[in-house]
Amino acid sequence: MQPEVEPLCSSTMSNPSMHREAGALLVDPETPEETQTCCLSRPTKSSKQHLRQVIAEYEALDRELPCIRKFPTPPAAQPLCLCMETLPEADFTHLEVLEALEAELPGAMESGRVSSIRFENMNVICGTAGRRDRWLITVTDFQTRSRLLRSGLSPRGLAHQLVRHDELLLGDYRLHLRRSLARRRMLEALGAEPNEED
Repeated sequence: MQPEVEPLCSSTMSNPSMHREAGALLVDPETPEETQTCCLSRPTKSSKQHLRQVIAEYEALDRELPCIRKFPTPPAAQPLCLCMETLPEADFTHLEVLEALEAELPGAMESGRVSSIRFENMNVICGTAGRRDRWLITVTDFQTRSRLLRSGLSPRGLAHQLVRHDELLLGDYRLHLRRSLARRRMLEALGAEPNEED
């Protein structure tokens, strides 16, 4: 059974000695402590009802997104990086991806139009199973990027679309922020301090 959270004052505006500034609550040291304590508590319809609602929202999100990529900082833009997502069972090699690139852009690496091919195992990164692997192909100019976005790649003759890696990363980052916000709300409702990893 969760302890009830103290109800809060409806607004700090009713207390002239309290002001909210840039997300920080400033309190007048001359205001009686009882008044400050009352106004620092969080407004809720019913403490238990609010707590149940916040926990239910977090659990629903956890079921919907059991394993997501975490970001310590917002991802940096990589406008010349393309991504090919593949099923883990496809198990392509770097050589097969390079051959598929060469079929679309003969001499892609030698000419310098493609600077790198990297593999990302998303199941290892997210600590889950069933997510698609990502092949990251970095090109050196926008003309090559546009051509590959149109043509895609066909390793082992299997057609795969290429997408901008920035779009996928932005989607991952939005999920991370959504999950972090839900977790923070749950911890605050429980009266715990959110940690920095969120």
